[in-house]
Amino acid sequence: MSADRPAGRCPQAASAAAVAGRHAPVRTPEDRAQRTALAAYTAFRERHYEPYLQYAALRLGRGAAAEAVVVAAFTELAVSWTAILGSAGPAAAAWRILHDHIDRALGCGPAAVPAVQALQHDAHFLHEQMQLSPERIAEVLGIRPENLPSLPTRGPQE
Repeated sequence: MSADRPAGRCPQAASAAAVAGRHAPVRTPEDRAQRTALAAYTAFRERHYEPYLQYAALRLGRGAAAEAVVVAAFTELAVSWTAILGSAGPAAAAWRILHDHIDRALGCGPAAVPAVQALQHDAHFLHEQMQLSPERIAEVLGIRPENLPSLPTRGPQE
């Protein structure tokens, strides 16, 4: 009896399963690494896009220019994401990229102030102008919270 054989009951299903088995994607370690890097970039972009855009808009004073600068910074970041992800501080590297794009948009060359002073200025700016918490400032700047420069305390909210 042909009803006892699975292929006899549904020859198309057996044929489709055989074809699917021949064309199933092979997952290599490189594929997994690329998917992981893409997921990390996507999560980073979702978490940092808004504060980057707010910072750029406050520095540049123009919404369209700020958007263009942030898009350019994230494009540069995406191109070199795998290398940046392997660095000691991906968020710090991303902040430097954003900062460089904003400085170029303002017509400024590389910062003449020491990195520590620039970091302190940025921390104060994010605290005062954007009202970010110290923990969020450290995250956006890509530094450890204990390395965050001291911030002035805010008075009672009016």
